[in-house]
Amino acid sequence: MQKIDLIALDLDGTALTPDNTVSEATREAVRRARGAGLHVVVSTGRICGEARDFAIALGADDLMVTSGGASISSVSRGQCTMRMSMPWEPAVRAAAVVERIGVTAMIYVGETLLITPYDDMEFGKYKSNEGYLSVKQVVPSVAEYIADHRLSVDKIFARSNDPVMISMIRSQIADIPGVRVMSSAPDNIEVVTPGADKGTALGMLCRELGTGLSCAAAIGDSENDLEMLRAVALPIAMGNATDAVKAVCRRETVTNAENGVAAAIDRILAERG
Repeated sequence: MQKIDLIALDLDGTALTPDNTVSEATREAVRRARGAGLHVVVSTGRICGEARDFAIALGADDLMVTSGGASISSVSRGQCTMRMSMPWEPAVRAAAVVERIGVTAMIYVGETLLITPYDDMEFGKYKSNEGYLSVKQVVPSVAEYIADHRLSVDKIFARSNDPVMISMIRSQIADIPGVRVMSSAPDNIEVVTPGADKGTALGMLCRELGTGLSCAAAIGDSENDLEMLRAVALPIAMGNATDAVKAVCRRETVTNAENGVAAAIDRILAERG
């Protein structure tokens, strides 16, 4: 394995604490890594506007993998620099499934987050960061809005605490040609174009920075991290990661409640000498 010169960090369940904040220990570890000459990049399912807030809090690099690998975004510019969107018709069909079953959902379109008034009320109970508030657009029906405006959709995120509903949505959307279904937690599904994943997008980001996946480490915890973890030289699972994630990783750190990212970064730095 070549010397690691880039570390990619998932956010939820990984670089963020269980209450969705950046700990001082993690922030300091990122600072030490960048001070040692490593790139530290965010790689998240979140949209650019939300991810930007956390990248700044972490002190990470300017470029980020966002929307589950459907886009690469810039912190300083606050916008996507690359997008891999779903075909229009499959996106409309998938959004219609989500609305018909009646779970909360967000639809990612470039730098905009489309939600219905019901979604706005539900997500507003726990989402209050500036990035979320600045990118949301409330429309009566997301499926109709996408259809009427022929929008290119990067990702559909649907959430429910009812596992039966999640299973129902997943099975129905999986039958739609031209989309791929994954998850970042047991209570959600994420829908993207089949060509979009964190591993592919991270490879593109690495090339922009003049490095490669053979010199990269990645830290993650859930299904939507699998392609990224398989792609890099040093895949690291969080202590709170799923069994599937742990199975593909070469190393495991402690949980996100125990500053697992900081511990993993410090071990990488110690091994560099």
